[in-house]
Amino acid sequence: MHKFTLAALTLALTGLSQVAGATPIYLNHENISVSLGSSMAAEPFANRSTSASLASIIDAPSAEAIESHAQNTHVWINGGMLELDFDFGMEYNLTTLHFWNYFGEGYDVDNIDFNFFDAGHNLVGSLLNVMPALGSTALSAEDYALSFPSNVQYVNAVLSGDNGQVDFNNIGFTGQLSSSVPEPGSLALFGLGLAGFAFSRKRQRA
Repeated sequence: MHKFTLAALTLALTGLSQVAGATPIYLNHENISVSLGSSMAAEPFANRSTSASLASIIDAPSAEAIESHAQNTHVWINGGMLELDFDFGMEYNLTTLHFWNYFGEGYDVDNIDFNFFDAGHNLVGSLLNVMPALGSTALSAEDYALSFPSNVQYVNAVLSGDNGQVDFNNIGFTGQLSSSVPEPGSLALFGLGLAGFAFSRKRQRA
């Protein structure tokens, strides 16, 4: 019984050390929010309302999703600049940025500046002068590997087009939770190990 208990405890502690943060998570409308930056007017979009346009910025179901470009799927403004603020709700270590650009030079996004902030709104990294490639009629994401930053909760993005237009389909992020939150399975294993250990000690005392 003593050997079984030690094995159970070892297994439980090993599982407990594998925190939820080790699992890559695609961040979209299910777990983040997006709003207009402070420089923007309340209703800057040319094709739809602000609420509908913001919702479509983060609605790609996965980083591999293929987007269709229609009036009810894309984001379009006149004036050549769009500022967005993303809130992840908690801190993540970001690994990849995903961007679905428009497929024509007359309307596409030509440059993006990203600034990354932790939960205390401290700047933890920047990715400036991102020049996304043109998309295609069946839009797939262009992926940008991020070796930084860590502990990101907020992202500010400024998108611009040299042609006076900003037109694209989606922005997404992939990352890992920064906090060490145990997975449910790990907690169950840990509980099993503790129960076995308590039972073993009771048997030894008897």
